[in-house]
Amino acid sequence: MTRIDRGMLTRSYLFSPPRVRLIGSSLSGPRLNGARLAIGIGALALGLSGAYVKQKGLGFSPSDWPEPIRALLAPEPRFAPPAVPFLREEAPDEDDADIGARPEAPPVNLTTAAHELGRDLAGFKEAISFYKSGDLAGGDAAAKAATDPIVQTALEWIALRTFSRESGFDRMQAFIAAHPSWPAQGWLRKLSEEALFGDRKKSALIKSYFSTSEPQTPAGKLALARALKDDGKSAEAAALVRGVWREADLNAALEAKIRADFGSYLEKADHKYRAERLLYKEQTANAMRAAVLAGPDVVALARARAAVIAEAPSDKLLAAVPAPLRADAGYKFAMIQKLRRADKISEAVALMLAAPRDPIVLINGDEWWVERRLLARKLLDGGDAKTAYKICAEHSAMTREMQIEAEFHAGWIALRFLNDPARAAAHFDTLIKLAATPMSRARAAYWRGRAAEASANPDAAGTAKAFYEQAATHPATYYGQLSREKLGLSAAPIRMPATEAAGEARDPSVKVIELLYAVGEKALAYPLVLEAARHLEDPAQVAALAKVVARQQDAHVSLTVGKIASQRGIALDELAFPTYGVPAFQPLPNSADPSVVYSIARQESAFDTSAVSSAGAKGLMQMIAATARTTAQRAGVAFDENRLIADAAFNAQLAAAHLGQLLAESRGSYILAFASYNAGGRRVKQWLDAYGDPRKPGVDAIDWVERIPFTETRNYVQRVMENLNIYRIRFTAAPMQKAEAEANP
Repeated sequence: MTRIDRGMLTRSYLFSPPRVRLIGSSLSGPRLNGARLAIGIGALALGLSGAYVKQKGLGFSPSDWPEPIRALLAPEPRFAPPAVPFLREEAPDEDDADIGARPEAPPVNLTTAAHELGRDLAGFKEAISFYKSGDLAGGDAAAKAATDPIVQTALEWIALRTFSRESGFDRMQAFIAAHPSWPAQGWLRKLSEEALFGDRKKSALIKSYFSTSEPQTPAGKLALARALKDDGKSAEAAALVRGVWREADLNAALEAKIRADFGSYLEKADHKYRAERLLYKEQTANAMRAAVLAGPDVVALARARAAVIAEAPSDKLLAAVPAPLRADAGYKFAMIQKLRRADKISEAVALMLAAPRDPIVLINGDEWWVERRLLARKLLDGGDAKTAYKICAEHSAMTREMQIEAEFHAGWIALRFLNDPARAAAHFDTLIKLAATPMSRARAAYWRGRAAEASANPDAAGTAKAFYEQAATHPATYYGQLSREKLGLSAAPIRMPATEAAGEARDPSVKVIELLYAVGEKALAYPLVLEAARHLEDPAQVAALAKVVARQQDAHVSLTVGKIASQRGIALDELAFPTYGVPAFQPLPNSADPSVVYSIARQESAFDTSAVSSAGAKGLMQMIAATARTTAQRAGVAFDENRLIADAAFNAQLAAAHLGQLLAESRGSYILAFASYNAGGRRVKQWLDAYGDPRKPGVDAIDWVERIPFTETRNYVQRVMENLNIYRIRFTAAPMQKAEAEANP
């Protein structure tokens, strides 16, 4: 689904083209068994007793579901209306055709109530209408009549968002001065710096603007470089320009502008660096433009690397690269990638172990880490854990995210394959220092606990317990839930948000969001909702935002805000796990239960019913048309592919039936069912052959999930499993059953 802001299609497009986001299926998933499966997975689809499952089967009919599920009126959120019933027991008659529709959001109690705005309300709507139609002057004229401060703020924000280029630098600065704590300061700063450059502001103004802070964007750096150049400070200007040229993503038009204004500052080494950096990002067309500027030798290297990236015939092109450039790190990377894809693992590993490790030489240490990870997993599959560990431990990952992945892999291999808990502990200690989100903190602490538990230290049990307790403080995460089971704790209750700020104590941005929702301007509210979720510091203000968002009963927005807050360590569990968003439908026989359906919808589309993946998965549950058609035929339901997007209830109905079938085929294993839903049953069978059967006591299900070769699927299974535990609590007010049932189906 595309979300492009009109304001981002003007000047800012020069610096980074708008991204089209296609929400698709993920690939990843862990399953747990026995005492090791920290999240109860059992063969039970509803957290029911084993006897019930044996009596009724795995994919039991909706009429057999227990009353709490069959009735399924989700517990009322603290600040939201009751959830929409998930099930529709009887086929609707024509008069009841809208039974599954989402209810209209209840009226919003405005800080300044709508009826009290009087003429301001009419003027507010009129100004918005002008702005949305592309008439900045008309909108500004209508806005002048507004007297309510929140209305004035809202209209000025809308003008800036809608006409970011036309508004200009001075208007942006006036807004920032009037609203210094506005949550979108980063966006405003970015647009301000782009205006300084694009509008060719005077050097004195530019130098004054950057006198207290460094430029934060490529445009800001170029604006300052122009001012420094005008002052005769060529060396300082050149340093800024070269940094932008090397590191920034620029389109062809801006590249040409930089070369026209600052071409004398750029050297062949800068062009070569830019070409190589873009090749690591697989932006081959952009890379070739830079390569041409660097000379014919670099063009030969770029052509060879582009062929390897495209998996096209590349032998002759690689052979044509001049000898001096064959020592280039980028050339070695291409050779390693080509050999690994040809399954010549030993040759690829030999080149990797001899490759440079200096991040400056590598240019993109993250891409080198990805290649190391792929090789290490191939080595594990081949039984060479020692070399796999070395490949991981010698990483040169650059970003925090990739460093976390590299340290985890090294620690996990040391612990689980080399039986070296001391070495593993060192990597997990580093992981703990790097971790910045609840998810990564829980994983780091859990595995540090596992390393302590495996050690021969006399205080091993106490040390392990302390780390499990640390991980368990993140109960909405996969490894936090596993840690709670390690400690013998029941599932944690849904965490309540902070007491929300109320009335005039609320942040102005929250009041503006509420006002926009009240007049039906959801699209205008959404960007500010995201900015507020990311940047409001006070948990009470975030809770106030959550209250406004929850009233809308828009599961996609609720989930997005809840996730952002959760990543910041602010608990908004009710919002992050909405119990609305799946329309009511008539379940087909042997369908998966609502907790499973919601868990999948949350991960697959984030409740975006119009989502379409690059692989063609469609709608709420990201159903592939062929799978949906087969499911419909099996159930005797008329199939229309267009309904996968147009009719979310139809999409969910078929997906629930398909999930029920997968659960039956996997004999109740959620791990296998979720992995199959994401990556396909054929791949799961391959993994069962390669890594064993996680349903059997001799196979550690946590390791089995971590061995899934697709990063997307590993993550997918873990995320859906953690979702499932939360939705069990939300829908049944009871924790999920422990894992023994899945270990011994």
